[in-house]
Amino acid sequence: MKKIVFLLLITALITTTLMSMEPGTKAVEFTAQDINGNVVRLSDHNDKVILLDFWATWCGPCRREIPNLIAIKKEFKNKNFEIISIDGFERKGDEPAKQFVKDNKMDWIHIIDRKVGYDISEKYKVEYIPTMYLIKNGKIVASKLRGEELKNKLKELLD
Repeated sequence: MKKIVFLLLITALITTTLMSMEPGTKAVEFTAQDINGNVVRLSDHNDKVILLDFWATWCGPCRREIPNLIAIKKEFKNKNFEIISIDGFERKGDEPAKQFVKDNKMDWIHIIDRKVGYDISEKYKVEYIPTMYLIKNGKIVASKLRGEELKNKLKELLD
């Protein structure tokens, strides 16, 4: 009997650990400092649709998505919408990544901090980058979207 209970507990633990942040899941709260020194709390943006973007400057697919994110930011600037990009994966340090953001005019919230960014990515069970989540009213409403699919989902959520 003890073995059965033990196996059930282990199975439950493994299943919980492997579960990704799927639509319908409550967004995990975090507090961090952005690249301008401002405190960012996810819950401070609960009145908006949030695009939570996990990325790094060395990631080719992440870099290819930047023009799309810039266009999305411009298109939805007058809507209840915010992008929060999190980079905890830099190989050459945080400062070059912060400069990359400024040089590329990525004018949204950026958390670039190897420890804090990585910790947040762990909470969101990020397995690869880029990983993006759309959050509305404190819940994940979509994930694994990029490009035109991402833009269309945002139109649906914001119109």
